[in-house]
Amino acid sequence: MEFSYALGLPRQLVLSVTAVAAVEIPVAHVLLARWNGTVALAVTALSIAFIAYVLVDWVAAVRRPLRLDAAALTVHRGLRAPVVVPRDGIVEVRAVPSSDALPPGAARTVYAGEANVLVALSPAAASSLGREAVAVAADDPSALIAALAAAPGPAATGLQSTP
Repeated sequence: MEFSYALGLPRQLVLSVTAVAAVEIPVAHVLLARWNGTVALAVTALSIAFIAYVLVDWVAAVRRPLRLDAAALTVHRGLRAPVVVPRDGIVEVRAVPSSDALPPGAARTVYAGEANVLVALSPAAASSLGREAVAVAADDPSALIAALAAAPGPAATGLQSTP
């Protein structure tokens, strides 16, 4: 099953930063070139590369959904490496009101915005992943919680879910 996390992404923010950069980069280049041409080229190249990364990362977040199968929950985060949570390592899944309500040791895998689902891990899974829980920002948190509690797999029996 696939679950989107892209509806809550700050599209307006990404597009606004890109629009401002389209004006700012040439102006900064001209001003820096009057001082030092090499510095102007370096700053311009880095600025363009950063804006390109932001745009490509945003597109990747839109096109790479969260995936749940019998073996694992794969949490994609744009271009960054996904977090793969084994199903048999999930002991509880619950809704959280915001990233402020996360317990200590929980990893925010949120691309942008607030976490709304917390997946608690068994001690073995926590030690292998280096985190006690994984926070996710799903577009439909109740569907993800229900799927984690109902999906066939090693963790389906005895899994606690709190919507």
